[in-house]
Parts: sequence; structure tokens; C-alpha cells
Amino acid sequence: MTYALTKIRTPAFRSGLIERSDLERRLGEALLTRRLILLVAPAGFGKTAALSRQLSLLPPNCISAWVAADEQDDLPRFLSCLIDSLEAYDPPWRVAPESLPEQACVPGGLGFAVGELSNALGAMAAEHGVIVFDDMHTIADPRVVEFLKKLLEMIPHNWTLAISSRTPPPLPLARMRARRELAEFGQADLRFTPRETQLLLRESGRADSEKMIERLLGRTDGWIAGLCLILDVAGGATESPAEQRLSQRHLFDYLANEVLGRLSEPWRLFLMRCSVLVELSAERCAKVSGNPRAAEMLDEIERRGLFVSVLDAEILTLRLHDLFREFLEHQLLRERPDEVPKLLRLAAEDEHDTARKLGYLLRATAWREAEDMLVAVTPSMLAQGDGVKVDSLLKRFPEGPQAESPRLAYVRGLLAFGELSPELMVHMREAALKFEREGDLRMARRALALSAYGGALQRFQAHAAEVLATLEDAPPDLETDAARLASRYWGAVVSGPAAAAEDHLRRLVSLLEDGGTPALWFRFLPYMFGNYVTPAFPELVRRVVAGALRAAGDTHVPLQLLARGNEAWLLLWEGRVAESRALTLQLEADEKWAGRPRHARVGSWILAVAQAMVRGDREAIHLVMSDKSYFKHLPRLELVTRGAAASVVDDWATVREVLENLRGMDMRGSYWEPFPPLLEAKLALHEQRVEDALHLLRECVKTSQDIDRFGFDAMVRSALALAEIRAGRPQAAWAAMEPLVARTRRTGLMCGVLMCGPRVLAELVQAPWGSEVPEEARAEMRHWAALSVQAQGNAKPDAPKSALPDSKVLTPREMEVLERIASGDSNKLIARALDLSPHTVKRHVARILDRLDLASRGAAAAWFRELGVR
Repeated sequence: MTYALTKIRTPAFRSGLIERSDLERRLGEALLTRRLILLVAPAGFGKTAALSRQLSLLPPNCISAWVAADEQDDLPRFLSCLIDSLEAYDPPWRVAPESLPEQACVPGGLGFAVGELSNALGAMAAEHGVIVFDDMHTIADPRVVEFLKKLLEMIPHNWTLAISSRTPPPLPLARMRARRELAEFGQADLRFTPRETQLLLRESGRADSEKMIERLLGRTDGWIAGLCLILDVAGGATESPAEQRLSQRHLFDYLANEVLGRLSEPWRLFLMRCSVLVELSAERCAKVSGNPRAAEMLDEIERRGLFVSVLDAEILTLRLHDLFREFLEHQLLRERPDEVPKLLRLAAEDEHDTARKLGYLLRATAWREAEDMLVAVTPSMLAQGDGVKVDSLLKRFPEGPQAESPRLAYVRGLLAFGELSPELMVHMREAALKFEREGDLRMARRALALSAYGGALQRFQAHAAEVLATLEDAPPDLETDAARLASRYWGAVVSGPAAAAEDHLRRLVSLLEDGGTPALWFRFLPYMFGNYVTPAFPELVRRVVAGALRAAGDTHVPLQLLARGNEAWLLLWEGRVAESRALTLQLEADEKWAGRPRHARVGSWILAVAQAMVRGDREAIHLVMSDKSYFKHLPRLELVTRGAAASVVDDWATVREVLENLRGMDMRGSYWEPFPPLLEAKLALHEQRVEDALHLLRECVKTSQDIDRFGFDAMVRSALALAEIRAGRPQAAWAAMEPLVARTRRTGLMCGVLMCGPRVLAELVQAPWGSEVPEEARAEMRHWAALSVQAQGNAKPDAPKSALPDSKVLTPREMEVLERIASGDSNKLIARALDLSPHTVKRHVARILDRLDLASRGAAAAWFRELGVR
């Protein structure tokens, strides 16, 4: 999500500020000693000016960050702004900071996000830090208040929060007052004193007699905005009886009308039309106002100090004072109401702040343009892991468009896809019907194809097949075609045969290689957790991994993680267990760094289960299975993998429990449909009910090779062989095993065999095969068992220890990054020097701190210098 960088830059005031020594002394002291500073007063009392000036006067060993809140801010956007405002100081993040807004919005995630932020703040190299939240009264999202409450509880002792607002924020102020952690500055503290009013008169070239000062303060009670306007209108020399009875707000409007009335018509129109803009730059003001002299006029406005603050020193960017902007907007609506929608549309055209752009369009009631914009940005935002932010944008639409728009139904469907929710099909079917009513057949077909894809993923194969049949003659469309191929691939994975799955996969990969954006790769990337093993399987997976990583680059981390997960699966299928395990451990660390939600880690979860099955590691299986947070919409996956893994480590109580739960589920069309009979058979074999096991397994083996996934065929054939051996029929046992041995020798892909577990493989080697089994087949089975034993030896690879006396704890690249840290380079300089992205540098810094068990960049630099001495 993009937003205007001026939101995180401390405003400057080019025309000289009046010195306010008493206020500055008290505010400056509070900023260095209190946990929370509150500046609460109506508009026009100089809250922003006081804070921005005081930040410039902080001691050299202090750092500060600024966030200008606005009505577009919800928790994700607000937190993103805060994180980016700290970027210049290179906080030593231990998780990807861009993941924290998403983390903060999931149930129970706010404490985690605030904890990570507080840890990073505490580890920064600064004696004291100040974070300013300006204009907090504009925020309506109650989650922001909860965030601030937790931040106040957890923020390090050397940090201060400063909040400016028109109304007191709902924070635990009484407790903070009692602890003397709070400093408050209200209207009485912020109003101009006689001395400051005198300085203002002198600055404006007016007479500063005591009578004049007394009259001005009597009329305004030290209200700074009112003082400035009175001086602008008439030098404070006159007042009418009507003025004396006006409230502050109405006095401002009264006087501002006097100011506006004295301007020429081009100036009046310029100011009124530009009031729809949150920020004023020459290019944008020229476009909205239609006045080619916009640059000159902005310079004049800034020179006169006409209720503006300066936001950007590189390109003159001004912000009108809220009171003045609201007044001008009111005048615009009163005098030229028909122009407002057009002006708002013009303001939206080149606005790069996503939420602000949407706000302009919604205010203009430009529903179609707003919906099109959301449809355009949603795929890339979801590919970046920003589903919470998409949801926030979606919720800003009124009920009418929400209910009627096919585009908003389409966005809801994309969000459901990100959650692996069956609602995907519902929303996409709704979108398709509404697109068709509008006559947009291309989008209707696309929504239908995505509905079919959702059906294929969610076991509704009949629905998927029915929808795909209606799209047979659809004209080419990249996204529709990708969804159709992905649906057919998953349908073939479930129903077979293997050759069909391979064909659909090859075509899907070719399509994505030719024109797939990162968003398309992310949505349609095929998960390779144990799907069909054909001779072309390794080559196809390598193409998937290479294409996805190429599309992801340095910036699309979720896509990177999916691709690397497929790579780890391929290593496991090739029997390279130790390499797969090492890559998986790195993948788990990267997913933790990226802050991926649990439901997005299902692929790596299944991979961890498969590796534990290969090792026969009962403890690891129980540990992985104990975390229930992965399975929001995937109960069958959880149960079947739990049962399959339990059967490998002889946990028969769990197998019985799983079977009992599965009996109440409709498994038709599911990826896991073939497994319950296999689990029943393995349980029967354990209980010495050999004939029951044989009956079940002989039915399973009829189709196991055609619908092989997650090692199903190997598990069926190995169990059937052992059952036949126990029944005294070695010839029948070899008939069951021969296709498996031949295929494994031919392809070299043996993950399914290894997932049978060490006990089963050892029993196969030791079985009384007699003369039925050729020696080369026995050698192949001994090879399986040997790999299984080797995998058990690699069950718990040693993790690097920070106590190591040399640099072996870090990779060569991490040592390069550490050397640059020790030289005082920022993340941006390190990225430039080593040709890395800043995101990659942040991840390296996090790994360095984790592996060395250090808290800060300074401690890491000291470690490196000590290493050099040794």
C-alpha cells in the first residue's frame, strides 16, 4: 500500500515562528522525561507547530519519528506509516516490518506486533527517542487506540510518545498521571501570552501597544488562528458587535471570509478548487484548478504564510490548515457545488496514496472508478501479503455498492482465496452473474474460472467440472486460462490419471512463464507436496521454482517462500533428505521473518510432517501436530495427515481417533479421499486382523497408482506386501511391491517410499521373500532402509551457537553485511554496496542478530571488532 511520504515527514515552517520560550522549555523537558505527551486543544492553537519546532531542538543523541494521522488511516495504514517513519534509523527488526500491520489485525496478533516494534525501538542506537502522532482526532478505527494502549505499556523507557489532538484520546490517562508519566498541554498552555502576542504584532509590522494587545487577547483568548486572521483582515484595529458574540470557529469563518473577499476572482477560485486536495503541489494544483500559474501562486501563499505548513523541501508541497481548508471547501460547496465531483476525480487521477485516492473517488460518488481501482490493486497487494489492507479498503464502500457491484464481489472472492476459504466459490459465482448482467463477458468468464479453481481446491470437483465445461470455447484471457489449467491440474491430481495431471501442469507452467505477473504466479503456483511422480516431475518442479523466483525478484516474499517450499519437496522426493531438511529449516526461519499467517504456511507444515514421517520421529510429529492454528478451512488435511503420520510411528490411539472423526465427514472429491481405507487397513494389520487388512488393501491397490499423492501408492503397496507376507504368500507380496520398486529405480524419486517410515522399511528388508524377489530388488529395498537410517541421524541438525569463537556461525554473505554494519553503513548503503535489496539486507541483519544472540546493530558491530582482534 502506498501513501504520501509527507505523512511521515516533520513539517517545516519557512516563515519565522514566534519564539515561545516558556512553552518550549516545558515541552522540551517533557519530551525527554515522560512516557506520554498530550497536546489537546481546538484547531488553530499551534499544536503541530509547537511539536515540529521542538523536535528540531532535541539534543544530538536523540532521534524522532513523525506520523501525520488522517481520516483515511485504519490500523494497518497507521502502523505502516509508523514503521516507515523509523526506517531512516535502521531499526534491528527480528521479523519483516512490513508484515506487522497484517499481524496486528489477526486475532491475538496485536500484542505480537507491538512487542516486535518495542523490541526494535529498544535496540536502536539512541539515548532517547520521540514518536509524534499528529492530528489523532481524525482517526476513527478503534484498533488504533488499542494499539496505542499496548504500545504505552511496552515501549522502552527511553522512548516518548507525543500525541496532538483536538479531543482527549481514550487512553489510560489517570493511571499515567498517578505515575507521573504524563505531561499535558491544553488550550490554556498553548494560547498566546501577551508577550507572544507582542512579538506577533512586531513580526507583522503592526503597532504593539498594551491596549492593542489587550484588545486582541480579549477577542481571541490567545487563539493563534484568530489572532493571525484579525491581523490579516484589519490589523486588529476594528471589531464589530457581531464579532464579539461569535464562537472561535464562527469567528474564523467570519474573518476568513473577509480575507477571501479581498482576493481577486482567480485567487478565490484557485484556493477554493485546490481545497479538495489534502496536499498542494504546483503540478497537482494546476491540474485541479485549471490555473497555469499554480507554481507562482503557491510561492505567494507560502510567502504570505496564508495558513499553510511546508511538507517537502525538495518539491514545494504545502498543507492548508484544517480550519482554512474546511472553510474553503464550504465556500466551494456553497458557490460551485456542481464542480466538486469533477475536482475530486481530477485529484484522484495522479494520487499515489492508495487510500487517499479511494477517498477522493468515494467522496465524488464515483463508484465505478473506485471499484475499478480496487480491482486493479488487489492482486498485487495480496501477492505481497496485504490482505488485511485490501479488506480495509473494501469496507470503505457504502452498503449499496457493496451489495450491487460485481467488482466488489470479485475482490471478496480474491480475499477468500487468500484465506483458503470455500467462500471463494460463492463470491466468484455472484461476481460472474453480475458481470454478465452488465455485459462484461470477459470478467464474467474470469470469475467463473476462479470459481472452478476454488472448487478444485476445496474438493468440489463436480462444481469445477461443470463450470469448466461452460468455458470450453472462451476466447483467450491470461488469467482465465491460468485458472482453467490450474483447475484441471488439481482435478487430475484428485481423480487421475497421473499423465493428465502432468499434461495440465506442463501447460500451466508454460503459460505462467510466458506472461505471468508475480500476482498470477502467486495465485496459481502449483503446490508440489507429494503430487504425482512421473518421469517429467523433477524437470517441471524446477521450472516452477525458477519461474516463480524470477517473477518474485527481491520484493515478493510470499511468492519466494512458496517457490522454495516446492524446491524442498523436490529434494525430499529425490531422497536428498538432509538437504531438504536444511532448506526446510531455513524456510521456517524465513516464514517467521516474513510474518506469514499460519494458514499461509500449510505447505511448509505438510513438508515438516512428511520429513518427520521419513525420520520416524514421533516427538517431532506430536510437536508439529500440536499447533492447531494452521487449519482454518482444512479439517480433512489436518485429520488425514495426522492419521498417516501417527500410523508411521505406531501411535495407534491417534489413528483410531482420526478414523472416528473422519467417519462423520464427506470425503468425496477430496485430495485425501483414498486415505481413510488405508488407515483402516494399517490399523487392522497392527491388530493382527490380517484378512481385514488384505480386503481393504486389495481394493486400494486397484487405483493407488492412478491417484497417487502424498506417497499413497507406496504406503498401500508396502502395507499390502507386509499383509501378504504375514498371510504366508510371498509371491503375492512381491506382486504388490514389484511396480513400486521398478518405478523408484526408473525415476529415482522415492519420497513416498521413505514416508512409509523406518519400521516398515526395515520390516520389508527382513521379510522372508524366498526366491521370488530378484537380488537387485532386494538391494533397492536395502537402499531405502539405509536412506531411512541416515535420515534419522540427521533428525536434529546442529544449530549455530553464538558462543563459537570464530565466524563459522555466519554465512559469508552475513559476514559481509556484518563488516559493513561495523563500518557504520546504513541498510541502504549496504544494499547498494553488495547489490542487494534493502529488504534482503534487513533479513540478513535479523539473521545475524539471531545467530549471535545479540539485540542491536551496535552489539553486532562490537562482536565483529572483537573477532578481528582475536
